[in-house]
Amino acid sequence: MKLNRIFDAVLEVFIWVSAVILTLTVLSVAIEVFLRTIVNKPQAWVLEFTEYGLLFITFLVAPFLVRTERNITVDMVIELLNQKTKSRLSVVQHAIICAVAFVFVYFGSTVTLDLYQRGIYNPTIMQVPMAYVLFIIPVGGVFIMISAIIKLLESVRKLREMKEI
Repeated sequence: MKLNRIFDAVLEVFIWVSAVILTLTVLSVAIEVFLRTIVNKPQAWVLEFTEYGLLFITFLVAPFLVRTERNITVDMVIELLNQKTKSRLSVVQHAIICAVAFVFVYFGSTVTLDLYQRGIYNPTIMQVPMAYVLFIIPVGGVFIMISAIIKLLESVRKLREMKEI
């Protein structure tokens, strides 16, 4: 389907953006270590940038992990189960992921909109508006939810096919 390809392309862009953020984070921390230890001139913005970077990386990569089923599972236990039970657990797993993603979207949107309307800034060296930092939570949540719904529908279809056999 064309929509699936577009969605997968968006997720791939998210992966590349998170790779750039990770690279910038690693470089900034390395430079910070050098400046702090050798030059004795620490930079106050590096810790804050790293915190924001880790938040963005988490919510940019999570939809891809759900889509490719690389999210955390207990493989040792799962592999002991038969295929039908695995499929049932997959349905439950993706339903739970959908519910959690809905919480991210609902509360993330509510908090982000409130912070934007009130013009709240983080009182740190960078003075970043908090709405600009936290908007990634509902955005990532939407993509996590879409990924989980796709996988949920696939799991339900697979379970139905097993019952027909």
